[in-house]
Amino acid sequence: MHTRDLHDPLAMTVVSSHRTSEGVVSYLKCSCGVWEVRTALLVGTATPGARSKMTID
Repeated sequence: MHTRDLHDPLAMTVVSSHRTSEGVVSYLKCSCGVWEVRTALLVGTATPGARSKMTID
């Protein structure tokens, strides 16, 4: 599956979910490593390795 495609929400693991003043925000992770952030109006994705890893020196 291409990372820009939406993943099947039933095949993803809910890692965290919380209520905000604008509604519920859910963080889901697919077995392929892609993360999705879902709200009632928005779905955002992040792929592993898309950004360099930050370290604290």
